[in-house]
Amino acid sequence: MGVLMGKIKVAAGLCLAGALGWVGWQGIDAAEVATGYSAKQLCSGVFVAGLPARFVIERDILPRMALLGPARGLLDLSVDAGSGEARASLLGVSARAGVQGPATGCSLHRDGRGAPPPQPAPVHPWPEAEAPPALERAVDAAFAEPEGGGRNTLAVAVARGGRLLAERYLAPVDAGTRLQGWSMNKSLLATWVALRSADGEGLSLSDPVRQRLLALGAPPATTRDLAPGLTLGHLLQMESGLAFEERYAPGSDATTMLYRRDAMWREAPATGQARPPGAHFSYSSGDSNLAAYLWQQSLDADYADWVREHFSEPLGIRSLVPEADASGTQVGSSYSYMTARDWLRVGQLWLDAWHGRSPLLSREWLRDAVAPRPSDPRGRYGRSFWLNTGGAAFPGQPESLFYAGGNAGQYVLVVPEEELVIVRLGLTDEPRVQPGIGALLAGVREALGEAP
Repeated sequence: MGVLMGKIKVAAGLCLAGALGWVGWQGIDAAEVATGYSAKQLCSGVFVAGLPARFVIERDILPRMALLGPARGLLDLSVDAGSGEARASLLGVSARAGVQGPATGCSLHRDGRGAPPPQPAPVHPWPEAEAPPALERAVDAAFAEPEGGGRNTLAVAVARGGRLLAERYLAPVDAGTRLQGWSMNKSLLATWVALRSADGEGLSLSDPVRQRLLALGAPPATTRDLAPGLTLGHLLQMESGLAFEERYAPGSDATTMLYRRDAMWREAPATGQARPPGAHFSYSSGDSNLAAYLWQQSLDADYADWVREHFSEPLGIRSLVPEADASGTQVGSSYSYMTARDWLRVGQLWLDAWHGRSPLLSREWLRDAVAPRPSDPRGRYGRSFWLNTGGAAFPGQPESLFYAGGNAGQYVLVVPEEELVIVRLGLTDEPRVQPGIGALLAGVREALGEAP
């Protein structure tokens, strides 16, 4: 696409003094988070998803830059197709993200290597079935914008009994566009851990984290404060007891990890042990990235090659790009891209495993993964899956429903008894606007005659 250069101006007559005042108030943290987010999302949006830079800027980056206040108009963004790199700068603070290779997409704080992932191979067909008109209306409603906009539904796909019933996209997105799953990567990571554990070599949910890190020669800051009883299972179940806080503000643990660190896995263990492992549920992307490091270190191959051989190829998935941080560790909390149809295939894997008919993933593991943990009194979470225990997530919908969920309205919903999988992907400006997933779920089930 050549080179795109340009200052993003969002307010006429922006006063430089006002922007400098913002810098004095917010400090370097906010500028590094803003430029880090912008560079990473622009790189992946253009080179991995294959979307126009202007679309990524206007639909993804700028809505998230409200924290910049008057300084937002001084954000400079550029894309260099020759080097496979995106850059962002703001008042002397800059960040870059570059393509590392066709299998691993973009990494923040790394130069581009000029070899972006090729566009996915021709879309592998799903068996199709005739859908009732009411289902099409339910899917159409998921794309309707509320007053003021901001929902930005990009893709919806619905399958029942392994047959595709409906799908729709918002241009320029289509069936061949890879889309980011954000925290749905956590559910992928748990699945990869399950597959690695099943081969009987080098990984178990009961593995002691501190002992593993010491054996790997991890820095003392990541091991000295860990409880001896902390296990890999605790990390995947968000009950590590680590002091890491899942807040998204300049200087917080989560934003520091994602946008200011080369080795993201180190952030959570360095915060130290705040509670006994297993005693308290606290959602933590830091736990997931530490788990991703331990999983990856157990492999006897490059992680992207392992994922392709043990996960993607058996499922017929052709579009998956699991991205890494600057240290080369897969960002288990946040960074995987797939087409909507391939996200649907992942949901079908989980559905098949729930019924005990997957040759890849066992029924025992999946059922245990979607059982509520005692550490969360509300029963909202299992082993890297969100649950609907007591209607906690979707009142009036089946309690057996479980799902992968991610920032900005990413969902893979599985309703086991109804053989139903629903994928919704988007760039919703949360929390200002709701993605409408509850209405989509209810509308789909009603259209299929399942709702009470």
